[in-house]
Amino acid sequence: MVKTVNITCPFCEECTPATANVCRKCGFPFSCDISEYGQSTGRRVMGETWKILVLIAVVAFTLTGGAFFNTSIESYHGLTATLVGRMTPEKDSGIPIVGPPEFVYRTEMALALLESRADDYYFRMQQYVTEIQYFDGNSLEYGDKSIPLDGIGAVSTPATGHVLVLPNTAFNSGLHNFYDRDVFVYAGVLVHELRHIELHAFNQAPGGWEEEKLCEEAAYAAIKQMDAPGGVKANYQMYLYNPQANRYQHWYDWYKNFD
Repeated sequence: MVKTVNITCPFCEECTPATANVCRKCGFPFSCDISEYGQSTGRRVMGETWKILVLIAVVAFTLTGGAFFNTSIESYHGLTATLVGRMTPEKDSGIPIVGPPEFVYRTEMALALLESRADDYYFRMQQYVTEIQYFDGNSLEYGDKSIPLDGIGAVSTPATGHVLVLPNTAFNSGLHNFYDRDVFVYAGVLVHELRHIELHAFNQAPGGWEEEKLCEEAAYAAIKQMDAPGGVKANYQMYLYNPQANRYQHWYDWYKNFD
């Protein structure tokens, strides 16, 4: 008789067979394909795509007291300033940016990244996005309702083309840190909101998880085109592998506020 070996999901702590590809409760992947590190690590992994097993990461975390995640994973996620140190903010996009100076700077950097590495998305933003505004509130007023913004990184208004960007997107690593990973994350979020606006403009917005999947597919395509750090790409891979996992439900509940 073969004994089943179980592991604990590092995201939701569900006990799941080690042979499973994803957590049966939340959809967290126990393995994912990660391509090249890209610009941010100062070196490239050439030749082949390699696989990181979450089981190994869990063991490493246990044995090292978290040191694995404080060192190796920082490089994996692109926590350097190699790229952003060489970039010039894009000030001539024609898209008004409203907010404090540091927000404007980071938005211009995200636009510069799109223009230099995924210019098709950049030109589409110029066509459909009419304003990018910083928003640090906890809720959004809609009619006579106050809609909480927990877990939301940005909000677009398709009818006007306005995009509200929340602090967790604009300042992904905090107010005083700005890493390569942050600018890729920000650019991906902008493409996600752009796709919402485009879908509504062409009357093709299905709402709910289907619309989120379409927007994340567009953002992932841009992220790959921009040669983002592997950790940024892995977050999209995780979602697209199982977009209906429980951990993403709050995104879909968002749509119910507008019914």
